[in-house]
Amino acid sequence: PQVPASAIADHIDHIVQVAGIDHVGLGSDFDGIATVPSDLPDVSALPRLTEILLRRGYDEAAVRQVLGGNFLRVIGQVLG
Repeated sequence: PQVPASAIADHIDHIVQVAGIDHVGLGSDFDGIATVPSDLPDVSALPRLTEILLRRGYDEAAVRQVLGGNFLRVIGQVLG
């Protein structure tokens, strides 16, 4: 069954609690999955998830980390 984007935010909340904000990241590859969140049909709807995270109290810097900043940091460390 389809779930709302708030369920993704629930997972992000959990990971932040367990591992910290520096260890959370999202991919935008919707190819090959059978079901997408009801209000997040593709990457163009990511602003909805951003809005949910901001309403939950994440600041803009934390949202940037989740939406790509952490990935860029890790890739930079790996590639030197």
